[in-house]
Amino acid sequence: MTLKNLFFDLDGTILESSRGILNSFRYTFDEMKYPQLSDSELNSFIGPPLETTFARLSNGDDAWAEKAIVTYRKYYAAKGMHEAEPYDGILEMLDNLQRLDYKLYIATSKKEDVAKNMLAELDMSQHFQGIFGNTPQSHSKTLVLRKSLMNTQSTPETSAMIGDRDYDIIGGLENKVAKTIGVLWGFGDEIELEKAGSDIIIAHPQQLLENIR
Repeated sequence: MTLKNLFFDLDGTILESSRGILNSFRYTFDEMKYPQLSDSELNSFIGPPLETTFARLSNGDDAWAEKAIVTYRKYYAAKGMHEAEPYDGILEMLDNLQRLDYKLYIATSKKEDVAKNMLAELDMSQHFQGIFGNTPQSHSKTLVLRKSLMNTQSTPETSAMIGDRDYDIIGGLENKVAKTIGVLWGFGDEIELEKAGSDIIIAHPQQLLENIR
């Protein structure tokens, strides 16, 4: 069946947002009196839901994890979210896909209101027919994508999930979309994406079109 609906991750796929995210983690660790981590360790936190990351760091202390999330989001809303920009080639890719009548959506683990505000600030909202993200009812990529498919009345058989981390690929597979596409310009790598079961892996935005026809 022909692909019609393309669901994109945000951080590491559409936007280069690492500076704001890493600065938000550093601020949070300072505020929470948690030891600072290396850049490579921090990079592994880009993509997964904050709930997953801080639960892993909390040593079972749910109250600490909840406070850390609030601290992170406060800083990110004030400063971090404004330090993002689209990757080279993304705007051209989105324009080409729209001209060919693909329906484009965002499915991100980032808070939904923050994702919408970031894309609006960058004047990119018009490229997407729906922007879906982390809510209290759905914070894993699997649940976010499931909500996205339902709300847009998109069938998995005509849909693809595109992202840079294993969470994106796993979310696509668990929702039985027709194709999962890993991208190498973000924060994951080829080994991670292959291990997750990505159908296709591409190195540049302009390679997407030739792999969805």
